[in-house]
Amino acid sequence: MTTRNAGLAVAFIACMTPTALLAQTAAPPAHQHPAPAAQPTSGLPKAGAPTTDASKAYEAAAQTMHKDMSSEYTNDVDVDFVRGMIPHHQGAIDQAEILLKYSKNLRLRRLAGGIIASQRREIRFMVKWLKDREQGIESKDMPAWLSKNPSTVEDAKKTGDLE
Repeated sequence: MTTRNAGLAVAFIACMTPTALLAQTAAPPAHQHPAPAAQPTSGLPKAGAPTTDASKAYEAAAQTMHKDMSSEYTNDVDVDFVRGMIPHHQGAIDQAEILLKYSKNLRLRRLAGGIIASQRREIRFMVKWLKDREQGIESKDMPAWLSKNPSTVEDAKKTGDLE
């Protein structure tokens, strides 16, 4: 089993509370993502052009992420958030790894490396949080990196607008 699948399996097992098991009979949620912002078209392949290995890999990563994000809601806002974010973060890692495999752009390679490092750290935190929550031992302790993050939408937007 790959590290990625092992993390997802742990997260899935950890979140299978009685509430989650009861939710298994509910209709699957319709995940809707906002329409993407307009992207420059200069890099798009011409109609009929062959698809690159990188584009094929991006498509496969996106399909996996969306499949893995399709889980039943538990009606617990915290659990539902974490269960959806684990595969979402893994999707970001997968895409960053594709960039590192195919791109020579140093700025984007550094961005991708940072994404891999931060998303792995956050996945570890979320998997542990789900496991602890299932065992009823949720800690109030926060890692230093987490305690520095904003905790309101307004502050998060301000922080994201810096630099």
